[in-house]
Order: sequence, then structure tokens, then C-alpha cells
Amino acid sequence: MTTHRLPERSWTYIILLYLFIIYLPFIIARSDTVESFIQGDCYYYRAVIDSLLKDGDLLLANNIPADPLNGELAVGKGGGFVPKHPIIMPLVSMPFYILFGTPGLLLFNILDSIILILLIFKLNCLFYNHLIAFITTILYATGTLFLDYTYNYSPDVFSTALLLAGLYLMLRGRFYMGAVPLGLSIFAKLPNAPLAGVILLYAGFVILRGESTNGRIREQLGGKVMVILTIAVIFMIALAPFAYTNYLLFGSPVVTGYQRTAIAGADGQVLLVDHTGKFNQPLLKGVYSLLFNVRNGIILTNPILILAFMGAFWIGRIRFQNKIYLILLICLVQFILFAKYDEWYTSNFSNRFLMTFIALSSIFTSNFLDYLSHKFSLEAPIQEPNL
Repeated sequence: MTTHRLPERSWTYIILLYLFIIYLPFIIARSDTVESFIQGDCYYYRAVIDSLLKDGDLLLANNIPADPLNGELAVGKGGGFVPKHPIIMPLVSMPFYILFGTPGLLLFNILDSIILILLIFKLNCLFYNHLIAFITTILYATGTLFLDYTYNYSPDVFSTALLLAGLYLMLRGRFYMGAVPLGLSIFAKLPNAPLAGVILLYAGFVILRGESTNGRIREQLGGKVMVILTIAVIFMIALAPFAYTNYLLFGSPVVTGYQRTAIAGADGQVLLVDHTGKFNQPLLKGVYSLLFNVRNGIILTNPILILAFMGAFWIGRIRFQNKIYLILLICLVQFILFAKYDEWYTSNFSNRFLMTFIALSSIFTSNFLDYLSHKFSLEAPIQEPNL
């Protein structure tokens, strides 16, 4: 059996072995320094767990060493300081914290990062042969921000993994299953809402055109409209924990901590700031900054993206054009959204807000590598992806 004919499961094991060999020394080297993996927002996500375990509530003022009016907490409906950020990641990672303390959160993040890398591989396998998908995955696992963010307690890794899981399931025609991680991805990160909306619109379009790969669902429910309605109901159920949390903390299912951010006024009084209004950056200036800023620009900190931009020129040669244009649209929506964001620069390294963009750019990097392999006859003709 030639290398590129190995089954997908075998390639998955090889990737896991590679990640173990690369990530373990990287994590050990980073942990031996004075730098902690708990940085920035991570303190406040961990504080949620501390508050639940020690106090049995979500009033965080006594669980953080910083000023509660520094813009990282929100004012709850009862007047106390509650989480500004979503609480789903602390809830999911709580068992790791109970068992291993703070290092357990690092373990959780490492596992989360591995899942994200495997999802990049599986998404690429939908369009390319396993060898091309494998090469691209290895490049992204070690040559992009994903390597740096393995040493973190990253809500962006967590939310990106959820969104990619939902996207992958939707592209495979598993619409009911895919609606669940899509809904949870919004709970994990509110700016995922437009991305999840685009994916759901795609699913509806595919079902109405009769392109679903799961005909059994249509027969069971007796029609395309019923399938779409069922997907919508499942998606809303997946969103229910987010809405319920908002109701408990802020008195409304559609009000989040970002809309009630607490800061200190000139006289020390508590002021409420709507963080969702911080999208005022001039678009062209924002685009340039996101691409070329020395510290946070995605090209300078992820030079592999140059291959992705080159691969986008040959987008017409990729199979399943409706799927590839969906991926391109998701990338553009996220990029334009954060090009307008006033605080686009608030990342420890590269730009964590564009993790989905960077992860999905791997599809175009694979396209460029696949083009080269055919041009120079380095690889046999592409196998039919397993959809």
C-alpha cells in the first residue's frame, strides 16, 4: 500500500504521534520559564471555576486579584460583579481543575488544541487526498499561532473547535448533529453568531436543492421543510443554555456581559459600557493592521498564509464549489468583522480573534500544495474525497 493510500484513521494516529513529539517539549520548555499560561482573559475564566467551587455563585469580585472595574467583569441584574465572558468553557473544563488544579486547565487546552488540529485535517480530507491534508495539517500545527496557543487556557481555541466541528458535520450532511456544536459555539464566543448563521443558511440551501447526503432523514420526516425546521429547533435548544445563563445573570436571554461591562468613572463610580459597540475601526485601516501589523498581523505571524492566498487564486479547481465558497464566505465574514473591531490588537501573540479564518485558510493552502503536486507530478491523481 502506498503512503497516500493509508486510511484516514491511520493518518490520524500519525498526526497524534507527531503532536505528542512536538507539543510535549514545547509545553515543558514554556512551563520552565517564569511565564504562566494563565494570561489576559484566562484569569477571569479560571475565576468562574473558583467562584463556583468555593462560593457556589458567580460573583467574581472576591475571586480575582485585580480591580473589578478594569473592564473585565460585568454588572449583574442584582448589582454584583459577574462574568463578562461566556461561562461554558469554565464549566466544561471544571473537572480538569478539580482533578489537577490550575495545571489541569493547561491539560484541557492541550486536548482542545489537538481536537482543533484533527478537525483541520478532517476538513481538508473532504477536498484533498490524505497526504496533502496531512502535510497541510502539520504545517498549521507547528507553523501558525496554534502552536503558541497550546500553552494557554484559550477560549478562542475552544470556540473555534466547536465551530469547526459544526461546519464539518454540516459539510458531511449530518445537519442535526452539526446544529449542536454550532449553537454551543455562540455560547463560547458571541462573534461566532454570524459564522454559524452563514453555515445554517448553507444547510438550508443544500436541503432545498435536494443535495443532502442523508436521504434517510428526509424520508423519515417527510419533507425538506420539516428537516430545516428540525435543524432550527435543535440549534435553538443548543443555544438555550446561553440564553438561560444570560437571563440568570442579566435578566434577559439576549443581554450578555459584553453589553454590561463594568468600568470606573472619573469619580470612581461604576459605569456600564456596551462592548458590542466597539466596532468602529476604519475598514481599510483594519484590514491592513490585521494582515501586516508586526505583533498581531496574521501574515507576519503566520507566514504559511501566503500559501493560502496563492491557493485561493486556483479556487476554481477545487471540487465541490458550493462547499468551498461557503468556507471562503466564513473567512471573509470573520475577517471583515474584526477589521472593524477597535481592540483587534488584544492578543498575546498573532491574532486570536481570527483563529477560524486561519484554520479554514488551510483548505486553500492544500489547494496550492495539490496544484504543485500535479504540476510537478509529485503525487498520483487526487482521490475522490469521502463525502
